[in-house]
Amino acid sequence: MKKLLVILIAFVFLFSPLVLSGLNKDEYEYTLTVEHLFTHCLIAYPNIAFAKDNPMRQNYNMDCITKDEFARILNSLYENDYCLVDINDTFENQNGVIVKKAVKVPKGKKALILSFDDVNYDHKKMGLGMVDKIILDENGKFATTTQIQDNEDISYSNEFIPMLENFVEKHPDFSPFNDMGTINITGYDGILGYRTQSKNKVNRQEEIEKVKPIVKKLKQNGWNFASHSYGHYHMNKLTDEQFLEEVNLWKEEVEPLVGKTKVYVYPYGEWQVFDKYGNISNKHQYLLDAGFELFCGVGMKTFYDYLPNKHNKVLFMDRKVVDGNTLRKKDACLYPFFDPEFVYDYKSRPSV
Repeated sequence: MKKLLVILIAFVFLFSPLVLSGLNKDEYEYTLTVEHLFTHCLIAYPNIAFAKDNPMRQNYNMDCITKDEFARILNSLYENDYCLVDINDTFENQNGVIVKKAVKVPKGKKALILSFDDVNYDHKKMGLGMVDKIILDENGKFATTTQIQDNEDISYSNEFIPMLENFVEKHPDFSPFNDMGTINITGYDGILGYRTQSKNKVNRQEEIEKVKPIVKKLKQNGWNFASHSYGHYHMNKLTDEQFLEEVNLWKEEVEPLVGKTKVYVYPYGEWQVFDKYGNISNKHQYLLDAGFELFCGVGMKTFYDYLPNKHNKVLFMDRKVVDGNTLRKKDACLYPFFDPEFVYDYKSRPSV
């Protein structure tokens, strides 16, 4: 009897991850091929965003996608057999060396990372076509709130967080292991619509307390965070000293709210890893010292590999950008994921 109990415990220990995931060992496979798409916060109110007197009109038209475009993209990704994986599962630290790691996906599925830049909803964009902030409703569901003239608009269908949550609820096999997206956060004007930055001298602590349950729920639901710098700078325009100050501000103001992250996403895809002698640059060393291990740029061709030099290897992942510009140009690199012609919001977007 005792021997039988030991065998039973061993069986549960070894195979419980498969039971919990809903898949047995014959229904999944491991892959090193991981695609990565990214976009920005969505255009929630196209009639406002693309109004002729909107100072952000052209920026939005080039750099962002509408809520309807995002909805079409999600459907197409699902129909094309992609499923979400956690970016943190794609690499690991082996005795100080960061190496690629195969991720588990159901057989017949393709691994995909979705990430989203600039999720702070800064002041300069408020009232111009994006949402104001992410909230939780009385039932613990994600929504957005936006002040439009004298009215507060609460929505579940105009920003990527509630939209992806609702999509996965309807299509759980799009997230077979409860992974969602990567939220790339800056800190200069707070996070997620809450003014948590140190320059907020009015109600900073109140804003910090308000955003904590939002972050907690996001992480519980499978979302993860990456650093997108503190001030969304052009890296090559900062001195080493200025860059170190930016890294420290992230560590002091943002990391205590979202937790430690090992993923650094370069603003504008602008990176500086090696100096002119082929050694690790001071700026990159500051990032290594801060605990970052995977570095993400921008590129329309799939690249997830090492940037080698004589002495060091840096694990680097490019991300394909999905925005008004790549949709409009019908970039060939997007066709494995969706048809840009089908996705493009001709009804809402202005002609260029």
